[in-house]
Amino acid sequence: MADLYANYGALAAAEVEGVAYSRTAVAPAGATWSSIAIHGGGIETGSGEMAREVAQAGARMAYYEFQGLKTSGNGDLHITSTNFDEPLAVALVTATRRCLSFHGFVGTDGVPETALGGLDTALVASLTATLTAAGFRVITTPSEIGGTDPANICNRTSSGAGVQLEMSRALRDSFFPGANTRAIRDSGARTEAFYRYAAAVRAAYLGRGLVSLGSINSSRYCLLPAPAADVDFTASVSTDALAGGGGHFPSLVARYADGSNMYLARLEFSTTQAVILTLRKRVGGTETFLVQNTTGLTHAAGRRFRIRFQTAGSTLRGKAWQDDSPEPDAWQLETTDTDLTAAGSLGMRSILSSANTNTLPVVASWGDFTTLGNVQTFAVTRSVNGIVKPHAAPAPLSLAHPMRAAL
Repeated sequence: MADLYANYGALAAAEVEGVAYSRTAVAPAGATWSSIAIHGGGIETGSGEMAREVAQAGARMAYYEFQGLKTSGNGDLHITSTNFDEPLAVALVTATRRCLSFHGFVGTDGVPETALGGLDTALVASLTATLTAAGFRVITTPSEIGGTDPANICNRTSSGAGVQLEMSRALRDSFFPGANTRAIRDSGARTEAFYRYAAAVRAAYLGRGLVSLGSINSSRYCLLPAPAADVDFTASVSTDALAGGGGHFPSLVARYADGSNMYLARLEFSTTQAVILTLRKRVGGTETFLVQNTTGLTHAAGRRFRIRFQTAGSTLRGKAWQDDSPEPDAWQLETTDTDLTAAGSLGMRSILSSANTNTLPVVASWGDFTTLGNVQTFAVTRSVNGIVKPHAAPAPLSLAHPMRAAL
């Protein structure tokens, strides 16, 4: 059935905001992901509640909901995803790199299931894995709700791709105790399945370990066990606070032999919110600065940055950029060094400056680990002082015991 309204302008001209519908947009500083429901409220019941839960439960996502408020006839407010041009939604989604767009469809009668679509195929695969692992059924998406049109609101991100999560009626009904009615939804009552589903979606979003830095000048390592000498890899990272007193120092690590011997591509999130990239080495426990680039980027709590680090023989190269921006074509740093030539582990290090005065812990969030063009997802295991949100993966990284580092 064709929509009653071809676009938001036509709907707004005929319906009264605050009576027939509402719009909510929340965009935290530095958010690079969005969680949206353009058919919330009584239009596709349960979709708005799930989008809200995924965004608001500590995920630092931007959140948008168009909510049908009518006592009946909310289906009249449905605008198909390719035509949904409400300005708040468009502005919010286009400002983020990845989008989770929650919807409802009829599905197989009585069967809780999710059909995943959209142009972000990597995220579709990750969501399929996390939802399946959490006990939810994921099916092949019917073409009519495939979400592959670039004009679909979920694909209007800065990366040109997003994910459309179509949740069956039976699945959405399972989210609410007793009945999926407006009174129950507005009461805040939710089932275990609701929270388990949201946690599974967030696991795909996180896809990363959250490393708790509970003391200054104490390193936490996440390392791939397979040694290599020549590597080219990237990861994204953020911290949950602005630096106070002294900087936050997340680094990519290559040719790691032990806590005293390795190469580092280190970001500094400084107390002035500058983002500074340096290439460094630790030899015999002494850390030495090699080359530096002040990136011109600005740190913010929750804002993600990517680092790329390459070691090839005696040549070291590095670059850094904000996660919602394209990767720079050129290396920002390049130098040569011959002190460490043997194969070693690669991974990440997180540490706070000895001068840091943040209220502890500061949490570093690592993710999107990619090496030689192959994505390596990982699970971080609990250390003495670390906290994690694990993402099951075939190639696990482990969080080593804290090791002292001189800065």
